[in-house]
Amino acid sequence: MLLKAGFLLLVLTCMVSSYPSMPDEAASDDSWPDLEESLPKYKAQTPVNPTLNTPCPPLKLPQFQQIRSSDVHKLIFKPARNLRPVPALMKSILLPSPTPATAAPLPSKPRSIELLCHIDRIYVRVQKSLFTSADAGKYLKVGTCPVNKDASEYYYFLYPINSCNVQRHENENRVLYSNVLSYEPLTDEPVIRELPFSVPLECRYNKHFRSYNVGYHPQVEAGTVFLSLQGGVSLTPVDENWEPLASWQTYMIGQPMYFEAMTPHGHAGMRLYLSKCYITASQNPDTTPKYTVMDNYGCMVDSKNTPQSKFYPSEDKTTLRFSVGALMFKDMVSDPTEKKEMFIHCEMFLGPELPTSGTKSCSYVADAQGWSELYGNDLACACCDTSCPAPDPSVTLKTISSGAWGVKSDQPTQSREEGLNYADLEPFWDTADETRA
Repeated sequence: MLLKAGFLLLVLTCMVSSYPSMPDEAASDDSWPDLEESLPKYKAQTPVNPTLNTPCPPLKLPQFQQIRSSDVHKLIFKPARNLRPVPALMKSILLPSPTPATAAPLPSKPRSIELLCHIDRIYVRVQKSLFTSADAGKYLKVGTCPVNKDASEYYYFLYPINSCNVQRHENENRVLYSNVLSYEPLTDEPVIRELPFSVPLECRYNKHFRSYNVGYHPQVEAGTVFLSLQGGVSLTPVDENWEPLASWQTYMIGQPMYFEAMTPHGHAGMRLYLSKCYITASQNPDTTPKYTVMDNYGCMVDSKNTPQSKFYPSEDKTTLRFSVGALMFKDMVSDPTEKKEMFIHCEMFLGPELPTSGTKSCSYVADAQGWSELYGNDLACACCDTSCPAPDPSVTLKTISSGAWGVKSDQPTQSREEGLNYADLEPFWDTADETRA
């Protein structure tokens, strides 16, 4: 029995020792690459020459394509029995030709009026520089919706796409949402400085797409519109360089009109003053309607309505320069004539060089909330908000009329331009959403 047990132990010992022993240092990190190299090669190797089983490289496909309804071909994708060749039309759909690379568009300057069509809302911004009135935003609307954000440079509109009395239309290719940006200023004055206008707005959403990627966002066409709004004894319409206005030149609504009153030279120590000025649509100074721009013996009363109405200094004080914010009478708006002729009439006289409350040239300065005399001595303007005394009785007032000058306004037109950068608008979206919440 002992002999049998000893034989069994010898056999087990031989079985365990049949693999050679490995010293401890052989299991170090340095030896790991060798051990890894000795493992069986289970990883498939890429064939040198492609075969039918070689994986194809990724296809360079667009994320999506916008298509017309006539390009929708559902029947060719209908399941069918047996094998058949892939139709050429199906190939052209599944493997579209790459879109040729185009140069990046040059950055464009901001437009006067811009429209962004979002998936579920409409966004419009209008430059404030289009208007001379600080209250223009009160009369600006998109459909029935007023301005809902008044910033330093723009008026903003942000509304759901189906609000503001929007009109929804549809054709075989697109869903269209149309509205109108309108400006209708109200005034009790007989003249207007900004013409009412309306600009069509339209958001277009394609109905049909081919998607080559999951989770794409269709590109919505953003239509941008812009509005471009466009200057013996004599009283002469001039341009901004004080040169006489040429026959082909006109003043534009929203811009200043410049005038220069002159007397013959040779009046040393004297100064030219305007006591009163008013504008008519006729060369006859006694016609109506008339609009007074200067009154109260030298007070530019219209400067309280617009900062564009003011006096300008001149090297020769017997020449008096001034500007008036461009305007036209209300009944001229319906006149089909593009250029409306107008005239200015002024009472002028020569007086002492030092201004007084009866002989002065005063403009209202809104920032200072007060009147300023052209060559100093603002105390002479203190009576402009009340009643100023008449000049010395020896002063002879003479009414002079200008030649005809024209005023016109460019109407806004619709144009296909770039939309706004959506990334720049995100803070506004977030603010608007929080406000509604």
